Amino acid sequence: MQNYHKQSYWSGAYLRICVCNLFLFCAFQMLLPILPVYMIDNGGSESAVGWITGLITIAAVLIRPFTGYALDRFRRNRIVFAGSTALALAAAAYTVSASTGWMAGVSLMLGIGWGMMTAAYSTIVSDLVPVNRQGTGIGTFMLFGMGGMAVAPFIGGWLIDEYGAPVLFGTACFLALLSLFLFLPGGISKPASGTSLSASEQYRALNVLFERTSLFPALLILLYTISYGGILSFASLFGVELGIENGGIFFLLSNAAAMLVRPAAGKMFDSRGHAAVLLPGLTIGIVALIVLSLSSGGTMFIIAACLYGLSFGAVQPSILALTIQRAAPDRRGAANSTFLVGMDSGIALGSISFGVIAQVSGYGFVFLCSAVTLIALLAVYIISLAGPKVSWMPGTKKKEHQGANISEE
Repeated sequence: MQNYHKQSYWSGAYLRICVCNLFLFCAFQMLLPILPVYMIDNGGSESAVGWITGLITIAAVLIRPFTGYALDRFRRNRIVFAGSTALALAAAAYTVSASTGWMAGVSLMLGIGWGMMTAAYSTIVSDLVPVNRQGTGIGTFMLFGMGGMAVAPFIGGWLIDEYGAPVLFGTACFLALLSLFLFLPGGISKPASGTSLSASEQYRALNVLFERTSLFPALLILLYTISYGGILSFASLFGVELGIENGGIFFLLSNAAAMLVRPAAGKMFDSRGHAAVLLPGLTIGIVALIVLSLSSGGTMFIIAACLYGLSFGAVQPSILALTIQRAAPDRRGAANSTFLVGMDSGIALGSISFGVIAQVSGYGFVFLCSAVTLIALLAVYIISLAGPKVSWMPGTKKKEHQGANISEE
């Protein structure tokens, strides 16, 4: 029996990546929830809002498999440089025009940068954390991202209200570059495998851009983030409709709640397995979306935001940790990318489909439909627990790569 508490995941390199992740999330999350408000203010429709949000995630989906392959084979600092540059340029380019066509093109660039950067940072940090501390280590790393998700939408809303869109977009550009400049002096440049492949091996690897062991976790996160696509696109607008001056308060509260729950959720994942975290997390998410769909004022809106944050903070990092546990060490780049492809595909599907629903039936019905998708996810997950391929505890029934030694406290 191994005592995982004796292995620390804290190091200078780990802390550096965490802070880089904070600035990256601040840059991106300052834009994503505020773009719908910006578009509506400039004459856009709910359907166009859904498509723009969807294009960002579609671009991330398309780039991630190739990013995962590159992370497993090439110098990672080059990938971080390319992704950060694309994200920063896109943020600055939003200042040029608010037309739907221009914003669509810029959003594709933003999605490419975001897809590359999130895959890169999550892969790098997974190599820095001991295999039997993945739940806690990845959860702590993602706390920094959640910190950015908590404050950035609210600050973005304040910046655009007080100083205008150019200041908002310029600030996001600056933060993306700050993440890059902090990473470069001590960034990890080599892939974890440290081995070179023959031409035939590289050809086979290029044709296996997705990690097979990560397909089921990717399905879980896809179903979960369909609802998140509706939240990203329409929570701020719904808040404004309810009379809340800055709808970004939803993200401030939900991400603050997610930050509070993540350390406990990570420890529970490491000691008791994924089911102990995912079952209550999904249930709370369903309740949150139902409350949000029924909201008629600020009080229910705030309660829904806090509940949704508790759900997101438990579910998302736990599925990511499960993804890493199931993959071989030299396939973690592909595993991360497979997970993130599932995540972004869900956001794209939710943003686009709920954009159409919002235009026809309103925001409340969007969130009710989102609750239905989480009910479907909960059913799929419960069925999987009864089968032979997915275990309650890491390392039981199905051996996971180097994750089988995780023991109970």
